[in-house]
Amino acid sequence: MPLIRIKSLPFSQQEVPIPQVLNSLSRAVSAATDIDPHHIMLTWDYIPAGHYVHGGKAVHQQPINTHPILIDLIAPNFNTEQQIASILELIASTLIEQVPVAKNNIFINFTPAYSDGVYDSGQVVEWDE
Repeated sequence: MPLIRIKSLPFSQQEVPIPQVLNSLSRAVSAATDIDPHHIMLTWDYIPAGHYVHGGKAVHQQPINTHPILIDLIAPNFNTEQQIASILELIASTLIEQVPVAKNNIFINFTPAYSDGVYDSGQVVEWDE
């Protein structure tokens, strides 16, 4: 753990190599947190064209400055506020290097995961805080 789920509209004009972006983000999170890549999970889903309204407007492709890329970060609750803030900044900074979107057009929500509230590797996971 952590789990990072990303959603965006499809990109226009240039092809974004999503597998490469996810691998790069996984490596960056692993290096910054000393979490083995085996424990880092990432997904990227496209929102169907016209199914995302922001500012009262539906669009068909991912704009640079509107319709923020939506990211959910789920990580253990034993992380400090500073650690979570650092991971949030790292996610945003890593993405803007590889994806045609402005840094102020990324929305990330952190959800804490609790001991005995996660099932992984065939068992309920328990950790000491």
